[in-house]
Amino acid sequence: MASRPPDAARAFRHTRFRFHLRPLTALIASGFLLQACSNLPALTTEDGDSSVSGSQRGYTGNSARNNRNNRQQLVVNAGTVDIANDSLPSHADTVWYRVSNGLQFAQDYHNEQIAEEIEWFRSNPRYVAEVTERATPFIYDIVQEVERRHLPLELALLPVIESAFNPMARSSQDAAGLWQFMAPTATSMGLKRDWWYDGRHDPVASTSAALDYLEALYSQFDEDWLLALAAYNAGQGNVQRAIRRNQQRGQPTDFWSLPLPRETLRHVPRLLGLAHVMADPDQFELTVSPVPDQPYLASYDVGEQIDLSLVATLAELESELVYQLNPGYLQWATHPEGPHTISLPVDSLPVFENNLSALGDSRITWDRYVIQPGDTLSGIASRFGSQVGVLQQTNNLVGSRIVAGDSLLIPRAYRAGETLSPPSVVLAATNTQPVPAGQYTVRSGDSLWRIANRYRMSVEELASWNDIEINSVLRPGQRLRLEPDTIAAADVSNISGGPTPLQYEVRSGDSLARIAREHGVSIDEITRWNRIGRSSVIHPGQELVLYLE
Repeated sequence: MASRPPDAARAFRHTRFRFHLRPLTALIASGFLLQACSNLPALTTEDGDSSVSGSQRGYTGNSARNNRNNRQQLVVNAGTVDIANDSLPSHADTVWYRVSNGLQFAQDYHNEQIAEEIEWFRSNPRYVAEVTERATPFIYDIVQEVERRHLPLELALLPVIESAFNPMARSSQDAAGLWQFMAPTATSMGLKRDWWYDGRHDPVASTSAALDYLEALYSQFDEDWLLALAAYNAGQGNVQRAIRRNQQRGQPTDFWSLPLPRETLRHVPRLLGLAHVMADPDQFELTVSPVPDQPYLASYDVGEQIDLSLVATLAELESELVYQLNPGYLQWATHPEGPHTISLPVDSLPVFENNLSALGDSRITWDRYVIQPGDTLSGIASRFGSQVGVLQQTNNLVGSRIVAGDSLLIPRAYRAGETLSPPSVVLAATNTQPVPAGQYTVRSGDSLWRIANRYRMSVEELASWNDIEINSVLRPGQRLRLEPDTIAAADVSNISGGPTPLQYEVRSGDSLARIAREHGVSIDEITRWNRIGRSSVIHPGQELVLYLE
């Protein structure tokens, strides 16, 4: 694949670390809960009436529709632009201009709810600038896929509303990724999820699945995009029930008339408001990040498992950037059974290909260890700088029982002395400040979800122990507790070098007694480690933390 022009490559190098590491405002990190504006400007309708009513009144004057029509008068020939009745928008050479010209249905709607959302965006220019910058590595490919399917480009803006374009975003309801898939929906749409990889965090895989889902919803709800978007947010069953309820009462069944959850009643107007804003940011005195209308990323299928640090070395990039551009991989390498596709900056791909071809077969380095009497799986993992889960996955082990005399394959991180750890730990490796046992110092780019995932705890627990909100913005240097005041000594020992935590996924037919028996622990220990009761119902797919000796 050809490299990008030199100027674009330099621009990317200048901004590529910023999309994930720059902190957003409290409103952004708080799940983008838009507040209603009490002083809205009057909107003039086509008949001169300054009071807006109904769901389908259109803009006049400086309307998004009229501005789009004006922009369509721009004639582009051989790289020159002739301007008729308009001036060139400030974002004309970016992918956002392409989005603004591909909007199809948002301009058909306007009411007070949408006006409130528009006013919020207008009043929060920093949000618009930063979220469009965060989209830099992924938005071009998303727009390409939306256009390939001949879908409206409003859908390319949905990750702004869902996740603020953070591929590692995770909600308190455990929705994850750019498109905020819940686990059951992700499974139904074919997204792979296990210890190594979560397709919900993979921008390419999740975009394909999200658009498949939206297309299916659009067809199901009689080609009504507002109902399809409502079903994406609230679930198709909730929308179907709301439609049946209104039909039984002889009431309209359009989106604006349905008794839907409060969040859904805000979610759809929020997207429509964003689309109005992005149709002409200059009108609202907003600056969008100048993302060039050309690819930033190239995908390459390595064909087998490969260490991500080795990928960084071969591509002559920092490991941190490789992890950020490949957020679907939850551990230190691609999945043993696939996928093995990696995303790299376009201008880094030729270097990577050349170095990979000269590498040979040493893409994962292995040690073979003969189990000795008295060995435990957690002890072996600690000795080799690995994790219990890695050894279980690599050696097809169920539980933690091992037999003296048997051999274990132990994958070794590519760089000497680098432990086998998920991306979040690698990103944190530069911290040298002494931290008391059971505490954590926040680093740039951290989130509550990332820290909770790193230490095998829930976001709710971490927030509760630190008396903060789930969606709180974290500051570099901030100290967080990693255990409650009353935590047992055994629970803290894993943070200060004791037993290694195992993340166990509940299987069909499991019970607390069965899990306890299989792993040589007690039911009381499992309930204490996971803050659940002995009579709690566990379900397939649920994750439990076990500390094994």
